[in-house]
Amino acid sequence: MRPGALEVLCDFDGTIARTDTVDLVLDRLADPAWRRLEDAWIRGEIDSRACMAGQLALVRGGWSAVSRVLQDVALDPTFAPFVAWCRAHAIPLRIASEGVDRFIHHLLARDGIVVDGVWASRLVEHADGRFTLRFPRTKHPTTCGAAFCKCALGAEPTPRRIRVLIGDGRSDFCCAARVDLVFACSKLAIHCEQNEIPFVPFECFDGVARELGAWRQATVADAALSPAS
Repeated sequence: MRPGALEVLCDFDGTIARTDTVDLVLDRLADPAWRRLEDAWIRGEIDSRACMAGQLALVRGGWSAVSRVLQDVALDPTFAPFVAWCRAHAIPLRIASEGVDRFIHHLLARDGIVVDGVWASRLVEHADGRFTLRFPRTKHPTTCGAAFCKCALGAEPTPRRIRVLIGDGRSDFCCAARVDLVFACSKLAIHCEQNEIPFVPFECFDGVARELGAWRQATVADAALSPAS
């Protein structure tokens, strides 16, 4: 592994935003029928693409109403310093989310945070204020029906950077088995334990920076001690 050749993929809802932004918007602005779609997804009757597309179509009030709801969402205060740390060490940081791109971009812009990319479902607003979702295309087959299947990100051809995943939930499950280092909390931590996937417990982004900094130093030291090939 090349010293410093890291790339961070970070979940958004439940990780950067400790509130699930999609559920918050649905709870406040959508027809109550969104819960029936949620129950159908939990029972395995529909996949998460069908679930999310159907739910977002039930949101009323247009973007102005959505943006007012998002005012109540706070981002983890340790995230902005972590973004700055990654930039200082030339580590690309991309958000990979099963959530909604416009929600994510709106909250990042509000807090003055700039990341290297956002991979998420695209929100399209129509003239009547209704919404539809357009899902990201990936170059590789996915292994689940997620709105945005993160496992496709782990299928990039080599050589590539060492992939680091930070996440908390079901949308991170398939990707966790395909990356090189996992920081996990909540449901993702349980999944990793049950499936013998090594992970570092995630509490805040300051801890991630410390762990990655120590890893970088150890990797550089190992490279210096290794005999030249």
